[in-house]
Amino acid sequence: MKKVILLILMLNCGIGFAQKDFPFFEQIAFDFYRTKLLDSFPIQKKIKVFPYVNQFHTSGISNPICLGIDWKNNNQFQELDSYTKSQYNIDSNRYELDFRDLDKRKFKIKRNGNGNFPKLYISPPNTEGIGTDKIYVDINEAHKNKTVIYHFEFNKKGEIKDWCKEVNEIIRIE
Repeated sequence: MKKVILLILMLNCGIGFAQKDFPFFEQIAFDFYRTKLLDSFPIQKKIKVFPYVNQFHTSGISNPICLGIDWKNNNQFQELDSYTKSQYNIDSNRYELDFRDLDKRKFKIKRNGNGNFPKLYISPPNTEGIGTDKIYVDINEAHKNKTVIYHFEFNKKGEIKDWCKEVNEIIRIE
């Protein structure tokens, strides 16, 4: 009887044990990209997308100058370690992107790393340092001669606060 009363008190008072869980930032950024940005900035070929986290992650985040952040290097960014480590667990709900409503005329799902350009890569979530609520994710649209980077700024709830677009041309000297 004591256990039942204690359990009822704990549940009514909001006392309990819960794990702090982050939203799937890469999925939110990808959904915004495919539904809003791709209509505004269309491309001619199908974009190759990768479903699994170990395939679509890039090695870091680039400096989002267009969001008003101007640093000499990217050392100020720190990955969300607990988020990224849990993501590589195959049973994680953040291991694979959801492609249920994907427009097959704009995208081609690739199961391996091969394929022609353009390809889509997404950075793991990064913070601007310790004690900040801002979380950043990049979507890199890699073409043969350019890279288009969409920078997203999130709050911890997973809401997109701001975004911007940056284009980097690749010059090949042969």
